Parts: sequence; C-alpha cells; structure tokens
Amino acid sequence: MMSSHFVFIVFDDPYVVGVLDFLVEALNGRRWQQPPHLTIQGPLPERPTAACIEQIAKTLAGTQLLIANPGIFHTKNGSALYLQVTNEILRRVWNKPDYPIEKYGFNPHITLYDGPDINKVKKAHDFFRTNKHKIELLCDRYSVVPYTAKQIELFPRDDVVGDENAIQRLIASGKVGSAFRSSFMAAINN
Repeated sequence: MMSSHFVFIVFDDPYVVGVLDFLVEALNGRRWQQPPHLTIQGPLPERPTAACIEQIAKTLAGTQLLIANPGIFHTKNGSALYLQVTNEILRRVWNKPDYPIEKYGFNPHITLYDGPDINKVKKAHDFFRTNKHKIELLCDRYSVVPYTAKQIELFPRDDVVGDENAIQRLIASGKVGSAFRSSFMAAINN
C-alpha cells in the first residue's frame, strides 16, 4: 500500500488551540484525534525532505494567519463546516495536486465538522456569521510538519494543550458576546 504524504501547519498558540478545541468538541461530541492543523501540501508521492520543510517554514517566518470567515462545502460524509485561514503568503507554499487552484480556487481552511448533520452545519454557520459571534483569531505561533497518512505516530512532537479559558478570553476581548458559549451550544443543538 502506498502512503500519502502531506505538509501541515500545526497551530502552537494555546489560545487559538483552545478556541478551536471548544468548537470541534461542541460540534463533534469529542476532541480532535490530531492537533488543529491546516494542510498546505499533499497528497505527495514522497515524504517531504527536512530541507523542504525548512524552506516552507522560512517562507512563512513572521507571517500572521487570520482564522475567520466560516464556510460550508459538501463531502463524501455529508457536509463540512470550516473556518478560512488567510494570508496571501500561503499561496507561495500551497501544493495540493488533488485540488488545483485553477479548478477549486484558493481556500485554505480548518475543518471543524465533517459529517451527515447538515442542519447542525447550517446552524453553526449562521451563528458565526452574526456580528456578535464572529470568530477572528490571529495566529503567529505554528509549526510546519510533515505527515504521512496511516503512520502510527502521526505527530512526533508534543502537542500544544489548548487554553481551557480561551472562550472566556475571547469574550473578555469583546470579540464575541458574553453568552457565546451557551448561545453556540443552544444554536447547534436545537
């Protein structure tokens, strides 16, 4: 069996990881099996070399990524809800042969949910699109890592633990309403 190889950006900011962990757990009933990440390359026929990973990291050095703007797309599992990850410099390291930009556009994103419950997806999407519940996270702490599908040790590194107070910090920042947590849970579960 041939393995598929990828390059991920893995988020290392406990605040960003904490917010994403909350959203994923609320939508899926469980946390991610892998750390929150953005796939920037792959599938590739061969594992990226250390020099390749280093060059990508150098290209992205000092780049701040905006995680915001929800979207929906259809998948083999049903529907997916995602947050876009934006910064134009991502185009310089983007290589997804199965999803060429010419055909699919350029849409870096973090998938929060991929499953059969289209109503949950639509409710969460509508919730995030209201002004008082917009998620906008800035992240400049991340790692570029190679990943091989089906390998036993997916991420040979210590994962960043999400800040359990991240939602409270998001509320305190004034970026979302004070009832964000309970409103989100009510919106997706009604």
